[in-house]
Amino acid sequence: MSERRRFSTVERVALYLAVDGKCSLCGRTLEPGWHADHMKPFHLSRFTDVTNGQALCPTCNQKKGGSYDERD
Repeated sequence: MSERRRFSTVERVALYLAVDGKCSLCGRTLEPGWHADHMKPFHLSRFTDVTNGQALCPTCNQKKGGSYDERD
């Protein structure tokens, strides 16, 4: 089975709509180029699905990097 790293277009739309077009971390309005992020990093989960995704502005995604809080 191949591991799919990127979110599909449909998944990206779902992530965007779930947060009303606002960054999941800072609440800023998402602009073109926003990031579909794995909440639990892909290198740890090997899992790409909306249940493990969030919409982030590029700044928040870069700050988050590969970090992950097990309590989430």
